Amino acid sequence: MSLSVKSGICLIHILISALVILAVLSAVGISRPRNMKMSTWCWIYIAIAVSFDLLTAIAVIFKNAWLIEVLVGVAAGSATSLAYHVWKDMRELDEHHNH
Repeated sequence: MSLSVKSGICLIHILISALVILAVLSAVGISRPRNMKMSTWCWIYIAIAVSFDLLTAIAVIFKNAWLIEVLVGVAAGSATSLAYHVWKDMRELDEHHNH
């Protein structure tokens, strides 16, 4: 397999996993819980984070390239969701200060 084909496949793994984690986090609510108690929402976020921590350790220990690529995408999607969360909170804070 040529380097460009392998890089393309790697990029697809990363992109798909980034979109999947964004969809999962959007489904539970990035900034606010959707149809659930706040404590449940927090526990879901903690469970997701710990799961990815464990998967990262497993991927590194076993040198699983595919899983590492997927986790890079998950990290990217998670960072994007965090950025959205912060942006939304800052916007709401600014609205409160301007009124």
